[in-house]
Amino acid sequence: MRPKYYPSELKNEAVRLVTVQRLTSAEVAETLNISYAAVLLWVKRFRDKSARVSEVAQLKADLHEIATERDALMKLATRLLDKAR
Repeated sequence: MRPKYYPSELKNEAVRLVTVQRLTSAEVAETLNISYAAVLLWVKRFRDKSARVSEVAQLKADLHEIATERDALMKLATRLLDKAR
């Protein structure tokens, strides 16, 4: 049996109802007349994607902090070497 095709607008609305409106997946499935399993899958994918985006943002912030510290240490090392000469 071939899986049903659902338009992305419907998927987005189902995810929004679960994540923003705080409805259960069962309620959303019944309201939109779609498969409960499909709603669970879409919400899981959305949350996994959100977690990855959050992780990438944290890594970028960490990288920026480390680069700033590196630059400060390089300036300090340069000044110390200039004084030693």
